[in-house]
Amino acid sequence: MFSTSIKHISGLSATLALLLGLASTNVHATFIDFDDITAQPSEPFTGCFCGHILSNEYESHGLLFSGPTNWLIGGKLPDGTNRNIVLGLNGISLQFIGTLPNFVSFNIHAPLGGEASYMDVYGKNGYLFTHVSSGWQGSEEQSTTYIPNELVSISASENITGMYIYSFYGLRTGPQIDNLTFESRTVPEPSSLFLLALTLTAVFWKEIKTNKNFQPQFR
Repeated sequence: MFSTSIKHISGLSATLALLLGLASTNVHATFIDFDDITAQPSEPFTGCFCGHILSNEYESHGLLFSGPTNWLIGGKLPDGTNRNIVLGLNGISLQFIGTLPNFVSFNIHAPLGGEASYMDVYGKNGYLFTHVSSGWQGSEEQSTTYIPNELVSISASENITGMYIYSFYGLRTGPQIDNLTFESRTVPEPSSLFLLALTLTAVFWKEIKTNKNFQPQFR
């Protein structure tokens, strides 16, 4: 009886594992670290934004930068590779094209090193919601401890067409972002998964009960 129960448990586990695997298929993910373009050095800062103004450089990846306020700044490391970030003059405007994501993440740093940053998220029908990073928001009640280069992750229930990223004080030197990842995931409806899992569980317990009540006959 014990071995039979184990077999059913293993079968159920395999089925659920397959179900989870199917749920996570059809993922389209893009990662951009912005180090493939050579930008002007940003330090020491002389008051001149002499970096590279971003626009359609990443169009083939499904990303556009809207407006003249998105600057790529950085410089070369000793090994000759680039180390860049995207700096917003007041804010950073992202526009997604092609396969639209429903998940976006990146590292963010506020210009004054302590203020919160805000991410207005937009879908096909307009504004969806605002995601807020750690940092100062004008009062102790609203604020949280600032996390330098915080990794923020944003998920939406529908496709994201664009984002506008800005900081609390809204100064000329806006937020900085790096290591942008955006994904589009096709996942089965939660209700369908729930019903299937419920059915499998019912079958599992029925078979366990049957095996428990079975009395073998010996000659």
